Amino acid sequence: MYRMGIIYRIGFVDNEIVERLARMLSNVFENVEFYVGPILEPPLEAYDWGRKQYRSELILEMLKHISKPQTLVLGVAGVDAYADALNFVFGEALLGGGVAVVYTRRLDPRFYGETWNEELFFERLLKESMHELGHAIGLEHCTFSNCVMNFSNSIVEVDAKQAAFCMRCVKRLASIGIRVGQRYHIKIG
Repeated sequence: MYRMGIIYRIGFVDNEIVERLARMLSNVFENVEFYVGPILEPPLEAYDWGRKQYRSELILEMLKHISKPQTLVLGVAGVDAYADALNFVFGEALLGGGVAVVYTRRLDPRFYGETWNEELFFERLLKESMHELGHAIGLEHCTFSNCVMNFSNSIVEVDAKQAAFCMRCVKRLASIGIRVGQRYHIKIG
């Protein structure tokens, strides 16, 4: 069971955003305390010069090597990344492996030609962090469209879902000893 979570900044990521994320994730997962770890540099071999993106798999591998038992690891990377057959990813996790990463580049409204909006950016970051940590804990994608564990293939889909778990996902997390704060349960009706 996980009791602690460490968030590593990978590349340039604003410390205030990551500190805020650590506080929020400690509220989402009530019995897991999140802390901010040191800044890491992405592995040089992870950068694909042709695509101008990072290979997510290699960043996950780096995080896996520094993870510790019973500790959730979340990397927050200020870069753009891809995985296998996908043109890009908002994040990725080792299913049930306690390790996840989110990429902030495409969560930033400026990526889409919009003006900077810190609250929108943070909401997207929180949703994707919850989603990837859900995978890291052992949850698979959810078919309930509003659940944070629903697959998002575009920023529109990220924005459409809630920063909350459906009751089925809440129960799955509870069955492995993770308590989700009431505020992060989807209310139906």
